[in-house]
Amino acid sequence: MVNNLMAEAEKQKLQQLILLIAKEIARICDKYNIAYYLDGGSMLGAVRHKGFIPWDDDFDIAMKRSDFERFLQVCEKELDKNKYFLQTEWSEKNYCFAFAKIQLTGTHIIQNFSKDVDVRQGIFADIFPYDNLPDTASKQRWMLWRNHLWKNMLWIKCGYGTAENRRKLSYKVFKILGAPFSIQFMKKKRYALITKNNKKDTKTCFTSDYPKSTIKNKWFTKPADYEFESETFKGFEKYDDFLKSLYGDYMQLPDEKDRVVHSNFKIDFGPYGKQGK
Repeated sequence: MVNNLMAEAEKQKLQQLILLIAKEIARICDKYNIAYYLDGGSMLGAVRHKGFIPWDDDFDIAMKRSDFERFLQVCEKELDKNKYFLQTEWSEKNYCFAFAKIQLTGTHIIQNFSKDVDVRQGIFADIFPYDNLPDTASKQRWMLWRNHLWKNMLWIKCGYGTAENRRKLSYKVFKILGAPFSIQFMKKKRYALITKNNKKDTKTCFTSDYPKSTIKNKWFTKPADYEFESETFKGFEKYDDFLKSLYGDYMQLPDEKDRVVHSNFKIDFGPYGKQGK
């Protein structure tokens, strides 16, 4: 019982700090008129729970690529670098993902998938850039296959993966395929691939690291306001269409065994772990 109470207290503390980061992202976006949207489980949490999904431990924000690039530029001058760290594929060699994180300086959180990687691993919120997909089915499949190739070669080359991942044949194949290329070369090839259709008017878009979650470009209209833990964030106006595309019957709670928690290692709250912080 004591351990459960401690786990619950730790989760609530983690959610409070993630919310602090999310508010900073929203502040910057509002100040510079950058369109952003609650994404994935955060959009679901806003609609179904008016805040975090009770067992959730992350925060997801979506932006179209042009807004994402502008946000990164603005952060260079706007973000308090003593308090926050902007992590992108260009900020650290071994950070393999196409999306960005804003981390809380002085904190530390480890996921099994990344525990051996030489990158900063603080408490964070995610910002996902969405890029256009071609409308032709064959061209879309070809693009997604190449993205799958670069994505997997990159995370293996950078040192990501659980012990279970490393035992799989696919892991060994991708490791061999990626061996001749440098990390920087693969990042540039992926970026060129995923952004190549952004000047075209297409029906769907995707985010490179979670390519199965393709969504409609027409949903990126003027954002609507949503309550989230007594704060206000922007989200998709057509939330019902968006959430159904990701989760189906999204108002139905999943079975307990399917309630995924990401932070499965010890969390160091750093200066925020002190009483009253």
